[in-house]
Amino acid sequence: MNKIISILIALSFSLMIVSCATTTTAAAPSPAAAAVPTPPWLNDFPPDDVIWGIGTAKQSSMTMSMTTAEARARVAIARQLNTKVEAMFTDYNLDAGNVRNQANSSLQEDVSRQVTNMDVTGAKPIQRWQAPDGTWWYLVEMKKSDAKNQMASILGNQEAAFAQFKAKQALDMLDAQLAKNDKPVRVEN
Repeated sequence: MNKIISILIALSFSLMIVSCATTTTAAAPSPAAAAVPTPPWLNDFPPDDVIWGIGTAKQSSMTMSMTTAEARARVAIARQLNTKVEAMFTDYNLDAGNVRNQANSSLQEDVSRQVTNMDVTGAKPIQRWQAPDGTWWYLVEMKKSDAKNQMASILGNQEAAFAQFKAKQALDMLDAQLAKNDKPVRVEN
């Protein structure tokens, strides 16, 4: 029995030495394997006569992913044309205590909200790409001439609305003046 125990101890000791002596080094991932695949047009710049918007999405279904990616690309174009940014930055600093025991508290807060309301009629998808993980990428293009026409239309509508407002205001002033005159004024020739 002692002989079997001695053999088992010797065998365990040898396995322990061998396992401690051998080390395995994990191969570092190659840069190509670590890179996230992206569409070939991602880093391209648009021609001078167009605006591009890029959108991505990975949703529960392929159809929803494609629809969401295209919508996000259109939003990217709209943001380039018209974005109202509301921002607030707060910097709070408090020193408390006495000369020997001073405490300092500091807080910074940066809050912003971006609102876009723009018609992007004429924007159309020109490229789409599906990543291996199922993410859809869309490239949507809008001609700058279409964007200028949209802006001119908005300005024209605002000018027309202002003209209507001023006409109504003038008619209201006329009605108010006529209401002040209780009796008709007789004009003689």
